[in-house]
Parts: sequence; C-alpha cells; structure tokens
Amino acid sequence: MDKVYFHCMRIWVTAGFLLFFNSCGKTDPTVESNPVTNVTFSYIQSANKLYFSAECASAYSGSSLDSVNVYWFGTDSSTTADTIRLMDNSMSGDIIANDDVYAVKVLNDTTSIKNTISVSDTHSVYFSLVAGYGSNIDLTTFSTSISNSGPSITSVSMPDSLKKLGGDSLAISVMVVSADDPDGYEDVKSCYLMFQKPDGTYSSGSPISLYDDGVSNPTYYLWDETANDGKFSRYITIDSGNASGTYNAYFYVRDYAGIESSAYLKTLVVY
Repeated sequence: MDKVYFHCMRIWVTAGFLLFFNSCGKTDPTVESNPVTNVTFSYIQSANKLYFSAECASAYSGSSLDSVNVYWFGTDSSTTADTIRLMDNSMSGDIIANDDVYAVKVLNDTTSIKNTISVSDTHSVYFSLVAGYGSNIDLTTFSTSISNSGPSITSVSMPDSLKKLGGDSLAISVMVVSADDPDGYEDVKSCYLMFQKPDGTYSSGSPISLYDDGVSNPTYYLWDETANDGKFSRYITIDSGNASGTYNAYFYVRDYAGIESSAYLKTLVVY
C-alpha cells in the first residue's frame, strides 16, 4: 500500500460557532479535545480499492458517537464529494468489531464512487473525515500525494551450476523469485527472465515467464508451490544440447501499474 503523508485541518462545529486549530499528531482518542485520531488512507492498487480508517472515541462532550463518514473528493477538491460510511463491525474492510477503529474498503470504480483515481495518478487526493457526536461535529480535511515507486525483487533462489546429463536426459532444478512492492507483494502482477547464453545470444529470444499460481505441470516445465504468496517459480532444465559455460539470468517483475523493476542478475554455470 502507498505510504501517505497527510496535511490536515480540523474544524469543530458546535452550537453555531467555529473553532479552528491544527492537529495531526497521534493522541489519545479519549482526550476531550480530540476524539478522532490515527486517520489512515491507502490506495490498494492490486485490488483497485480505497481504504480509510480512523480511531474514534465512543463519546464526546456527553454525546455518543452517531456516525463516521468520509467525504471523498479524489484528485479534485472542488468537485462534489462521495459520501462513504465507515463502520466498526468487522465487515467491508473493518478488521475487529467494537474496537473503536472505524474502517471501510470501497471499490475504486464508478459502480461504487464517482471520484475514481487511476494507477497512473501522482496528484494529490483530498478527503474529509466527519465524526458526529450529537450537536458536535468533528470535521478534519486531508490532502496527500499518491505515487507508485514500483516493485522489486528481494531474492532469487536457483542453483549456481548444473551438470549436463548424457543422451536425452534432462538436468532439472527450480528457480524461485521472491518479489515485493510498496503496495504489498499482491501488487506484483508478473515475473519473467531473459536467459543469456555463453555466446551472448538469448534463449528463445523472448521473456521466460515465472508464475505464482500454485500450478505444477512438468510437461511445460511449470512448478509453483503456493499460489499468491509473492514467490514466482518454474523449473529450469538443461539438456545435452545446451552449450557449456556461464549463463546470465536477468529477472524482472512488473506491477499492476505497469512499472517494471530493475534487473536482478543470477549466473548459472553449465558443465
């Protein structure tokens, strides 16, 4: 999920007058002057969902909490906002019921909201969080920049060398690429490698895909142990026709926004 940094302005509306003050720091939600704390927003690109949460005191100034809503403007603070209800019932994005943390995950689609955002957006986004306590309303406005810094490969497991076998026999091993992304490894869409032979040319001339689908199919040299765990895998095979020498394997991963990682190099000596 994207790391976000908030700029916020808190407005209290009580019995017809306004009191303005700045308050972005983490505080105890039971403190009378600040019943709403720990407001978070994330754009979950892999699921195309927006996530909001806030810790809200159950009462303020003698009134119980009535409701928690987000007014979502997307990238245009002047547009008509979507009203999104946050709940504390362990449903629709809330994790634990009745823990005073109100949350929601909403689909970033015009079937759910009007102000959708794109994976390519690098603009600021705007929203207000509103908590109602009887005649008291806590209105806090936020703006934050969203960006996608792209995926990365954290490790590659494969043999350093393989010995060619005689005849039609294949030397078989496995390669496993562990990938991550600032939005979580779930945002990594694909993984592939380019295999450079000792003479400098590339095997097959096109990318060789690795998969995170839990499918094992020896006929097509496919093998992955566990689906959707951020580890992309396949078999590696060497037959008697492969040239001896050093092979360079350049691994890449790509996220759902189309951003590609830097190359991760591993070498394999065939003898």
